[in-house]
Amino acid sequence: MASHTASQRRPSLSSQLPNPASVACKIRLSMLATALVDALGGPAEFHARFSFPFVSDMIPNDYFNLPAGVWTDDTSMMLCLAESISCKPQATNGLNTSVKDGEEKGGFDEIHQLSLYTRWKNTGYLSAVDNCFDIGVTISTALDIYEENASLRPEEIFSCIKRALSDEQFCGNGSLMRILPIGLAYWRDRDQARTLARRSSATTHPSLMCLELCEMWTGAISMIMENTTTRGHKEGKFSKLNLLAFISSFPYTHNKLRDSLTIPSHAPKKPSHGEQELEEWYFTHHPLLKLINETQGPSARRAGSRVIDNRLPYYIPSEAKLPSSGYILHSAIAALYCFFATTSFEHGAVMAVNLGRDADTVGAIYAGLAGCWYGAMHEPGQANTFWSEGVMRWKARLVRLGVVEEVAEQLVNYERRLSEMSV
Repeated sequence: MASHTASQRRPSLSSQLPNPASVACKIRLSMLATALVDALGGPAEFHARFSFPFVSDMIPNDYFNLPAGVWTDDTSMMLCLAESISCKPQATNGLNTSVKDGEEKGGFDEIHQLSLYTRWKNTGYLSAVDNCFDIGVTISTALDIYEENASLRPEEIFSCIKRALSDEQFCGNGSLMRILPIGLAYWRDRDQARTLARRSSATTHPSLMCLELCEMWTGAISMIMENTTTRGHKEGKFSKLNLLAFISSFPYTHNKLRDSLTIPSHAPKKPSHGEQELEEWYFTHHPLLKLINETQGPSARRAGSRVIDNRLPYYIPSEAKLPSSGYILHSAIAALYCFFATTSFEHGAVMAVNLGRDADTVGAIYAGLAGCWYGAMHEPGQANTFWSEGVMRWKARLVRLGVVEEVAEQLVNYERRLSEMSV
């Protein structure tokens, strides 16, 4: 990562276009990106903002006494979900609506997902170190309920989980951190993908806020896949401004999501034409873009932002302005901030993990989205907003890279089968 001073010029969203790539490449790199930034952020987890040395490379995780490059529960659960979607046996007890008799293995099945999450919790399946060294309270509770009621019908198990964990106090980020494979696999039918995202969240996080954020995030991933993969890519037609418009116009029913992610009703009418006018409107009235303006522009220092290292050409906002806790709304907004405030995968990743607190999960959530946006094949000698020198170093130091790549390949093959069925 090159040395710079913090830029006081905000990024132009309409000029930032995604990197086109094949569907397989997008799936592989989105999942790899999640593991990379999860591992990068692990050592900064639990630390207050500005209280720890600058993180830009893989270092040991002293809190859990782990070597550099070890990914955490975020990646393990993402891999479990991806493997369930890709490899679920036909004979399961769940509510599978995606696989018909005679088809190959794979499909969407909540009970099978819960069984793999439980296997990870109990035995360290799909862990970087063969044990579950960290698990969220809400996820642990949901899996305990599943194990205690395994003899019941699936609908009854889900009802038990919903009764226990639907309150606002259980709005952790544990379903959002793993949701990526839904959009990667089912992007060709965005409505189905969004429905399955809600169902996937409900296995451990059935609160309305979690359901809606997982649905929105999956819609965003699906939209990126639709507009960036080789077959659907249209040169110059899809920018970060378009993605922001989707996020802002999503039909949230939860008041806190509307307040945080949409234009307030008292704002002036949306400009009918002109990208520059539209972008200015968002930066003036959208809560997230207003925050970027305040904390990255000329008044950034007065707002409490700091330059923590000249290798990152952006300010890091204060915790008061941009919390990065395990509360799902904090995590989602922090991840979106890092995506929209920066212009490369590495810079957004480094910003995310240096927020501290739930740094690994904010980083993982950011990375799935940003990996899908920036991900493309590495061409030697060509500049690439994904494959920087830093990202290549991270990959070289990632523990159990082969496991991540193997599960990603399973999802690639499953998505390919789905595409062949839809022709």
